[in-house]
Amino acid sequence: MINTPKKLTRVLLWAPSKLYELAVRLRVAAYETDYLKPKKLDATVISVGNLTLGGAGKTPMVHYIARYLKSEDHRVAILTRGYARKSSGMRVLNNPAKESDEAAARSYLEFGDEPLMLARSLPDIPIIVNIDRYDAGRTAEQTFGSDVLVLDDGYQHLSLARDLNILLIDATDTFGGFEMPPFGRLREPLYGLKRADAVIVTRADRAFDEAQTQAIIRHYCGDGVPVMYFYSGITALRHLATGEVYEVKNFAGWNFAVACGIGNPQALSEDILQVGINIVSEKFFRDHHGFTQTDLDQITRAAKEAGADAILTTEKDAIRLEGLTYGDIPVYAAQLEIQSDDEVRLKSLLLRTMGRRQK
Repeated sequence: MINTPKKLTRVLLWAPSKLYELAVRLRVAAYETDYLKPKKLDATVISVGNLTLGGAGKTPMVHYIARYLKSEDHRVAILTRGYARKSSGMRVLNNPAKESDEAAARSYLEFGDEPLMLARSLPDIPIIVNIDRYDAGRTAEQTFGSDVLVLDDGYQHLSLARDLNILLIDATDTFGGFEMPPFGRLREPLYGLKRADAVIVTRADRAFDEAQTQAIIRHYCGDGVPVMYFYSGITALRHLATGEVYEVKNFAGWNFAVACGIGNPQALSEDILQVGINIVSEKFFRDHHGFTQTDLDQITRAAKEAGADAILTTEKDAIRLEGLTYGDIPVYAAQLEIQSDDEVRLKSLLLRTMGRRQK
């Protein structure tokens, strides 16, 4: 039973939420009816995005796709808006024409944490940060000769045409409570599913209602859209002070304090427990939180009080911890590896998409 304060709050927020939903529906309808037309690039565009707020594993999937296509000798660039960065305009990482454009020397405040993380893990792939993805794509084509562009968090970026629209669904929060904010976590109404050319369920090793998920996908997408299941696991830990990387099995039985500012922190904790590491304390911040020395000192004190052997965070958070002074408890970043029985299906889909566009 909904208590009176919550019921009143819902009544007060209902009208603004429906106005927001109407605005989203009208924008989508404008593109569906060709009132607004998406711009097309010469390169093949592969978009990765999701329907819900928060982390669904978009950045790891972008990394996976870009690395694979690069291994197949395609000229790849990644387009991203650089969420939460403090700069404006276009920025380029991994520009081979500019030796000074070294990813290791850059700040997340200029580029955003996710672009900088991608740039360091994919040093031979340009990362172009711009809110205007068409403009970024033209730069990639003209400057780097890119023949494939991977669009990070692009599902709602309707102004750019794409050749493959990949929708990620997080198994731990499949459809965001079936409502848009503030009552749910959907970025757009559920019928947005029908724009997907392929659906990937991430964190698919977790318990979820697979039958319901499949039924909803089929209702909106039909039977022709492939549905694949992926998950990731922690394979190694990187010591932030030294940069040394150790196999995760070396830490089985250790007591860790977990600290992070990501979209789905509980998923990280579950990943940690699955590899045999104990969690003695947790400190969660909002997604993309800009850590201060005070934050890190508080995390360290809490870890000591809980009897932690070390502190564990993510590679994305590690970007935002740079420049701070670590205490006397070591800090590690968890390194994840994507796994799936559907890898061959996804790779085949990617290559078929490239082949169709290049004919």
